[in-house]
Amino acid sequence: PTRATRRRGAEAQTRAPARVSARAANAMFGLGQLRSPTWHVPIPFLTGEDRPDAALWREHLANRHRMGRELRARGVRDVPWSSFDRALGVAMTCFTFGLWIVSGAGTIAMFALGGAWTRAIVAAYAIASLFSARRFSQRVYDYCAALEVGERNGWGLIVKGDVDCAREAHIFCSHPHGLFCAGVSLNLILSRRGLDAVRARSIRLFVHSLLASVFPVVKDWLRTLGFQPCTAAHMRRALDAGLNAAIVPGGVKEVVWSGRVDRERLYLKNVFGFCKLALQTGAPLVPVYTFGESLSIGPDWLPFFESRRRLSYLLDAPIRYLSLTQRWLLPFPNGRLVTVVGAPLAVGERTENPTRRQVGELHARYCAALLELIESTKEEAGYGSQVTELV
Repeated sequence: PTRATRRRGAEAQTRAPARVSARAANAMFGLGQLRSPTWHVPIPFLTGEDRPDAALWREHLANRHRMGRELRARGVRDVPWSSFDRALGVAMTCFTFGLWIVSGAGTIAMFALGGAWTRAIVAAYAIASLFSARRFSQRVYDYCAALEVGERNGWGLIVKGDVDCAREAHIFCSHPHGLFCAGVSLNLILSRRGLDAVRARSIRLFVHSLLASVFPVVKDWLRTLGFQPCTAAHMRRALDAGLNAAIVPGGVKEVVWSGRVDRERLYLKNVFGFCKLALQTGAPLVPVYTFGESLSIGPDWLPFFESRRRLSYLLDAPIRYLSLTQRWLLPFPNGRLVTVVGAPLAVGERTENPTRRQVGELHARYCAALLELIESTKEEAGYGSQVTELV
């Protein structure tokens, strides 16, 4: 053999032990599992996502890769600035969800750490906003809906039922809550394509009262988009005025279940208020489910889940891990979120004082319709092995 051949052979023999050593180190310390921080948590063994039963998370990851392939097939780079409208939509979303996260903590911090002038300004702002709450702006709403944030970023919408909001007001019941209710917001409520599919000009999303009534800045922005406090009085007033409503029945208690890597759990067994509201107003109930929502801010890998769940139920505030490394390291949900809209459930004539039996019967019908919607669309949505449980 030539001198060059002998040299290459010697180099190969030197590299082989190095490769073996690298594999051994990776296996020992989990370094082989390291991945980009844009995947929520770069070390999977911390999250439990590499457990044999972490089927839901693996499907979420597979759909994230599928979304990337679909964007490339359309000739679109998966970056926020691939077009001006996409960049604007991502900026609007990050602004909204960023405020969603920091507004409460920021308000408390300003009162606790700020000086007298800072506290006076915040208090004056809060008092003034009580008497001059921001009004819904159809113009701003239409502009945001035209950005089509969900579609431009690889998400999807599947409409299975004939929903005609032009004929009567409907109650859209969205599951799961996740953290931001991103799927129903960006695939349906703030989407011209989604609104046209259900023949609606607008849909009012009812959110936590602190977000829509108390926390500075975020409440004014949400009110401009038509979001309202999730109280029976506000919802009744909107439906009586012929406005379409969107609610998240699971509420805060469902947030703590988000991030489970094995199966989907929806907090619905003991939630009856939305059924009572439908009977009182005569508005049909429309089941809405978003695949990928519950894991779009990453797995909840913190320990003591059962203790945190009980405390969350008691305080009506979620205590869970929140990934700060979402899509593009921005507060933008990571994953392929596919929202499915089912057929409306008619409730009959208005019943001002429905009985427990009437409410219970409608609740049972709704739960069955929701589970059927999920099971019948999960293959199409890319979550064929998902197991869904009502808690």
